[in-house]
Amino acid sequence: MQEKISEVVLILISSTLIILILSILIIVAVVISQRRKFRHRKQLIELKANYDREVFHTQIETYTLTLETISRELHDNVGTLVSMAMVHLKSVPKSNTPDNTAEATQLLDEVMDTLRDISRSINPENIRRRGLAQAIQNELDRLKRTKTFATTFRTDGEELPIDPQTQVILFRIVQESLNNVVKHSQGTQVDVALEFQAPLVTISIRDNGKGFDYASRNSNDINHSGLENMKKRAALIGARFAIESQPQTGTLVRVSTQLPRNQNEKYQKDGR
Repeated sequence: MQEKISEVVLILISSTLIILILSILIIVAVVISQRRKFRHRKQLIELKANYDREVFHTQIETYTLTLETISRELHDNVGTLVSMAMVHLKSVPKSNTPDNTAEATQLLDEVMDTLRDISRSINPENIRRRGLAQAIQNELDRLKRTKTFATTFRTDGEELPIDPQTQVILFRIVQESLNNVVKHSQGTQVDVALEFQAPLVTISIRDNGKGFDYASRNSNDINHSGLENMKKRAALIGARFAIESQPQTGTLVRVSTQLPRNQNEKYQKDGR
């Protein structure tokens, strides 16, 4: 009888151990499976993010090449035609000059100035050569000449070197933001700040327009494609992008990017 009890106890203990071991194995298998699924999901997300970056990077390159072509066409062809028209007008003897010739010449001068501004504004090489601060200042000057907006521009901190691609992308974000201000804000004032605080570069664009409810993003006045383009451009260089706006309070657009540390160290060693 005692032997039977011992056998039963042994069987129970053995069964319990087997069940425990099986449970542990099942738990381990589930954990491993979940980790694999998590890694797989993470890899898919990274692959999609990389794919999206590559696609947008290609779009940016195509867009840049297109702008370079347009800039050259404006400068070489349209600009030349306007210049020739001005020469012909000015070559007409004063005795045969109609009363409206002077006005036409003045208008052509303004057209030529506008063409130069647009050509410089869209040409990436010009942005790289002049630098980010000067490119922004030129864009604000062009906006001011419309006599629709008053503008201010300030820079804070010691200017940091920015690689050409980042420089162009930041400027395009500023351009897109100003374009939205002109189209939608119904304001009269635009204030832009360029701040350097190593290793951060921050650009703020504020207007005094009607604003919108950005939290709900249901307003018909929101340029969704414009906002998405700015966000995608910011993501392309790993920048933070934020918008603050409420109805009747204007809009603040802020983009901030951290420059590569090795780039800062390189310029500090060079004494620049």
